[in-house]
Amino acid sequence: MNRLLKPALLAAFVWNIFLVVGVIADQSYAFKRAAGGQFDNFPAGIRIAYLLNLVVVIYQALILLTKIKRAQWMARVLFVLGTLSVLINALSRSSLERWNALPASIIAFAFYKELRSQKNN
Repeated sequence: MNRLLKPALLAAFVWNIFLVVGVIADQSYAFKRAAGGQFDNFPAGIRIAYLLNLVVVIYQALILLTKIKRAQWMARVLFVLGTLSVLINALSRSSLERWNALPASIIAFAFYKELRSQKNN
């Protein structure tokens, strides 16, 4: 991984985990930055969905930052999920949530590079 991408990727994962944990814990800093920015308190369903999201984000970090075993197709699935995340965040009603498209773009790009490296091997 190139020396500029890794610190950007670490920052993106830290931000995502910070934000997702904020939703799960119903923290006020996350209200306008997640789930469309439409909640003053996150409903249980949203919090459960973000708990599942936390598992995905941690798995993404493990794949990109460590050498854990994974199926070849997993990078493609996570690239598609990352691309969808970029689009969903970029189209949000909340201007604060739209900023989340930036870390999502970094993560999606890292999975794109992972896919390219798999093709070259």
